[in-house]
Amino acid sequence: MSRSCMLVLCACISRVVADIYMHYPPGANNRLAEGDGNRNNNNRLCDTQNNNAGGYGYGGSNGAGQKAPPVKYIAGSKLSVAFTAQHSCGAENAECQLVVQYMCNDGQNTPQGLPAAAAGIGEGPVRDGTDGNTPDPNNPQEARGLHEPTSFYQACDTRNRNQGLYIADRNLQGNDARRTRQNNNGARSGLECPEERDYWPYWHPSAWKDLAVMTNNVRQCEYYQLESQNVKPKNYCSVTEENNEADCLAAGGTWESVAAFGIPPPQCIAAPFQRDNHLGNGPGDGSNEVAINITIPSGAGDDGGNVANNCVMRLRYNITTSDTRACSDGNLKTKTECEAAGQVWSAAFLDSTYNANNREEGASPQLPNQDPKVTLDGFLSGTGGTDSQLELAINTNQLGRTFQDRSHLFSIQDWPTQVPASSDIYNLNVKGKRGNIVQTYPATEYDFHPTDLVVGKNDYIHIQWTGNDNTNNNGNNNGEGTNGRDRHNIVQIDDQGLSLPLGAAATSMFDVEDEINLETEDAQFSGPRSKEELIKQFALVKQTSCAAAGDVNNDQQETNCEKLNRAAATVDLGLLRMKQGTFKYMSSRNNNFSNRGQKGKITVTGTESIPPKPPANVQAIVVRGGANAAVNVTWSANGGEKYIDTEGNAVIGRNEQLPKTLDYVIQYSVNAGQDWFTVERCAGSNSAKAECHNGGLECECKIDGLLPGQTYSFQVLAGGIGGWSRPTSAVAATNHTSESRSFADKLQAQASGEDGLSAGAIAAIVLGVLAGVLLLGCAVFLYRRRTPP
Repeated sequence: MSRSCMLVLCACISRVVADIYMHYPPGANNRLAEGDGNRNNNNRLCDTQNNNAGGYGYGGSNGAGQKAPPVKYIAGSKLSVAFTAQHSCGAENAECQLVVQYMCNDGQNTPQGLPAAAAGIGEGPVRDGTDGNTPDPNNPQEARGLHEPTSFYQACDTRNRNQGLYIADRNLQGNDARRTRQNNNGARSGLECPEERDYWPYWHPSAWKDLAVMTNNVRQCEYYQLESQNVKPKNYCSVTEENNEADCLAAGGTWESVAAFGIPPPQCIAAPFQRDNHLGNGPGDGSNEVAINITIPSGAGDDGGNVANNCVMRLRYNITTSDTRACSDGNLKTKTECEAAGQVWSAAFLDSTYNANNREEGASPQLPNQDPKVTLDGFLSGTGGTDSQLELAINTNQLGRTFQDRSHLFSIQDWPTQVPASSDIYNLNVKGKRGNIVQTYPATEYDFHPTDLVVGKNDYIHIQWTGNDNTNNNGNNNGEGTNGRDRHNIVQIDDQGLSLPLGAAATSMFDVEDEINLETEDAQFSGPRSKEELIKQFALVKQTSCAAAGDVNNDQQETNCEKLNRAAATVDLGLLRMKQGTFKYMSSRNNNFSNRGQKGKITVTGTESIPPKPPANVQAIVVRGGANAAVNVTWSANGGEKYIDTEGNAVIGRNEQLPKTLDYVIQYSVNAGQDWFTVERCAGSNSAKAECHNGGLECECKIDGLLPGQTYSFQVLAGGIGGWSRPTSAVAATNHTSESRSFADKLQAQASGEDGLSAGAIAAIVLGVLAGVLLLGCAVFLYRRRTPP
């Protein structure tokens, strides 16, 4: 098989279990409804490689009629996907990728992206199930969960594995696609295909659609996006064993193609920093969740519409240490010569030619084998006594490892007709589960998500959540209300340090510009809602049959609405368009000593929507050219802040802000920032359109026609749909020509007591500069300010 470049979702680590936990949407980690203790079946739907204690049970319980409805996101709305990963990303410690994908399938047909098979409960719909056993490809059962369809697994079982892949020194026990460096014996987990799980972008058809990839090797972004099935058809052979066109045709088969999904390529950004052996927030003040913001996809329905009732999200995590990398040019064997030739040194370029049985001992690059013994290049002789070799705990079975988490079922609904297309919809939800920090780990305690939400004055917030009814741990999961149940509400507080809610008269967050009730017309809580009704619905979360205050006996009483015991597991409070201001709130139920942090904040800005963030790394550099001079203002695109790559270098990255910018404005000041004026033209152009390169990450505007000897300040603003960003910090430059520089040097020499200009010459220079400033002051009134894009 020819050498090819693919992302190898593998990990090179010692004998430990790395972990990836999705906290919002709640990651199942193969759980069904069991919310506490260890999961019951670690192979129920997939191979997560995670700790058995991780994950969240689905909404409600799995008794008859006790499973709660899934949350329903609005197509096109903004969702923050939060997670923790144990073995770092976004630093030089490891080459990493985090891939976010989704799949929807409402019927019993094969989901989009795969060759069609006979319809049946083994093909769909996507479901959580109520039976916690692994789906059986030979005996599909409706009660068992299902993500990948039966036909997908059967094709994997029959098809030859890609024998061009790097497997180190492993002895795979067969040649079908179920066997990989991570899965030597072909063990089955759910109905996933191990080869598809461990390698991305995959070369055969898959039902998973790509939303995003986060990496600390953004040089691979173009490749990831071009190879995604979102935009590229994928092939398979009608003779099911063959995995490439030549062998397929030789076997008398036809090389078939499954069309691309026809959706945008995944966004590719620099991975947020996470440190080793840590499941917590990111760097900064400690309040920053590790998350990526995505847009709920449109057109996910079986008919191509926006409505999809049965969807699931997958988050895959890869780490690869520096031990297992090769050059994009296979003729170059060392990192030094590879990078000197302008090539890429990455794990993506390891293939079967680097397998242990294909290499001579000591060949470059040196790749570790199983539990190697080292002598520090002969320094340690291993003769005994006071001398010994060292043995490294390296398991080459773990050089190829993928970790993943998957959500429970969710639904997608259409964009409400009452919401203008120019507005954004942000999702506000709840993450975490019942218990204190020790009882919930490696999950989290309750929190609103996001805890600090900023929206524009024309934007809407969709508030909903679901909770598990089976997180009890024999009564030892600390919390309020009915044992084992997750329940929440929202009441306004004046300060996040307080525990008492505001009175109804002082509550302002529900005095809204607009609200949209998503309850059906015949439901009890349907129809328009006043401020008072909103306060009540958010506080009591639509409970009915509540006991009167004098009849409440204890917090386990079913009719105790004071503890939200009558609330449903899934609650949808609709959409709010709030007034400008900052609003703080909490849950009254989960506010005791062990769970007192379920608080949040919403800020509504004065702009219609949220503008992009300002650019970074602004510099003003004087460009000399004989008697003339100009200033070249350079900056990194917002979203182009530096990050640490796989080599430990600080390089320009990219984040979610990058596509939000549509234009830039460069402004200057001649009086240290007291007054700002817009640059109307970049040198060599008839407009002030900045010249951007490196995929829009780095931009510049050369400004000429400036007065010699004058010190200018410069700042840059980024413009988007939401308006202009705040300006960057000002940078200054003195625009010297060769003559003005000479005069300035002589003035400095005079001030230092050295031979210099006469007093008359100095006065002439000063008067000349003052005259130039006056002329400049007249000219600036002729400039026109540019309006936002």
